[in-house]
Amino acid sequence: MRRFRRNIAAALGIALPLLSVSQVLAQSATVTLSSQKQSIRGFGGMVHIPWAGDLSAAERTLAFGNADGQLGFTVLRIAVPDGSTSTSSYVATAKAAIAAGGIVYATPWNSSGAMNSSDFATYADHLSSFVSYMKGQGAELFAIGAQNEPDYGSQGGWRTWTAAQCHDFVLNYGDKVGTKLISCESFNYAKSYYDPILNDSAALANMGVLGTHLYGTSVNSYAYPLFDQKGAGKERWMTEHYTDSSTDANSWPNALGVATEMHHSMVEGQFNAYTWWYIKRSYGPISASGAVTKRGWCMAQFSKFIRPGFYRVDATASPMSGVYLSAYKSDTDVVVVVVNTSTSTQSITVSINGSSISSYDRFTTSSSKNLASDGKVTASNGSVALSLDGSSVTTLHGTGTITGAGGSPGTGGSSGNGGSSGTAGSSGTGGARDGGPAAGDGASDARIPDSGDVVARDGNSGSGGVPGSGGSLGSGGVVGTGGSGGSGGTTSGSGGVFGTGGSVGSGGSSAKGGSGGVGSGGAQGSGGVAAQGGNSGTGGSSSIVAGAAPNGCGCVVGGHAARSAFQVAALLLAALGLIFRRQRRAAGPAEPLVPERPSLG
Repeated sequence: MRRFRRNIAAALGIALPLLSVSQVLAQSATVTLSSQKQSIRGFGGMVHIPWAGDLSAAERTLAFGNADGQLGFTVLRIAVPDGSTSTSSYVATAKAAIAAGGIVYATPWNSSGAMNSSDFATYADHLSSFVSYMKGQGAELFAIGAQNEPDYGSQGGWRTWTAAQCHDFVLNYGDKVGTKLISCESFNYAKSYYDPILNDSAALANMGVLGTHLYGTSVNSYAYPLFDQKGAGKERWMTEHYTDSSTDANSWPNALGVATEMHHSMVEGQFNAYTWWYIKRSYGPISASGAVTKRGWCMAQFSKFIRPGFYRVDATASPMSGVYLSAYKSDTDVVVVVVNTSTSTQSITVSINGSSISSYDRFTTSSSKNLASDGKVTASNGSVALSLDGSSVTTLHGTGTITGAGGSPGTGGSSGNGGSSGTAGSSGTGGARDGGPAAGDGASDARIPDSGDVVARDGNSGSGGVPGSGGSLGSGGVVGTGGSGGSGGTTSGSGGVFGTGGSVGSGGSSAKGGSGGVGSGGAQGSGGVAAQGGNSGTGGSSSIVAGAAPNGCGCVVGGHAARSAFQVAALLLAALGLIFRRQRRAAGPAEPLVPERPSLG
């Protein structure tokens, strides 16, 4: 029995350090400021005066102002009148949004029935007339839509269009409306309404913005590869959605759902703009009494800090289960937004590459906080450590020197003659996806509910490196030539880095795999890594392979492959299995052990 306990202790001694390593890695995220994604037009909501009334002067300031206690919205959506376009009802609110630095766009609903293509010319004149009127009133429209939800008109009570008609109107009249034309706005991001335009270069040239709604759209349908391929120079806007209309906007954590949706809209959807439904509503960012709601504060965690002209940058989108991170930059600002949907406190370290910012202002909305200032977070070697409140959204905002688009890549050093490298771990498979509950809908504002947030979990880890064979002393490599200064960057590229070469050791550690030289803020160099010369080994560590795959782990740390908690459990059970097999003759057949799978819900 003592031997049995010793064997169990040995198995735990093997497995628990691996678990510790995997947990540390799972709680870290990286922001790469030099990897630029879509530009940001802004965040905001809708004013539909015939259905929900206008904003008061005080509510306009609350919505579009960006002082303390204000939302900082920069996008306003209004409705195109069905009849005469010479109506001043929207002018005051539109002018307030524009004066605050925002944009205004309009969408037509039109009376019920089916669109007749023979009416296109008259219809284009109608849209153009409203554009001209608003411009004459000092409230110029940034864009105007072709049709609100043409694929939901028969249920909603407005005009229905076919996908072919949406294409034909853009093709033949998109340049006749007096401003940028927004495509027909599908109620559930039906790609069949957009594919014909994207596949027709003449029609695409007349489309200024692809607009869509997200009712009933799962997160894994937010991506649009065809737009990525053919939509260069165009913008994607999420022009209408609400996450829930059946509960009050101060209901917590229900209100947090908008922050999660905004994250997915920016990251998976790569939208340039996000527009909530009614700005003023019991379930909106401003309540019927004219006060900012919890849902409004969640939106403000994005809108107050991510301003028009910012860019989203590459970041670890889901560093751990239930936590979502996105990052943005301007020439002088860095913003990181982290949503924690878990009810428990979570700790995370965020490495922000490409900035000299030494500290960040921190703001939090949670059950007890409303965009509360939580002081400053100090960056140590570009990394910040955060403790996230349970069920919260946290924003970091820092100003300072931002690395530009990066210098030209260094040429890289020549390879060293060191020991052979270990084999890299395989990348993660992407893992199963989390499914969230469908959002509820109220009878007064009937919509098809959002089907819930679907979030990829961590994939399977890599298999780890094979220990090096004990190479000879590396012969030394050649230094890379260095990159030129980046566009907007403040420093030149640092050129190729030295490689690590083979090390001399008592057991011989393996050489690191070669990677290209890197300019500071620049793209990866084309060459291999130059040898640094040998370092004395300590009994032979496993090779360290640069670069982990998203949601997986292909790196080896401290001689052990980093693994997910599930794999560590499997390793532990495998070790115990060996013990049981050794005990079979004495103890009889052991009951098989089946590891409990991690929850996917």
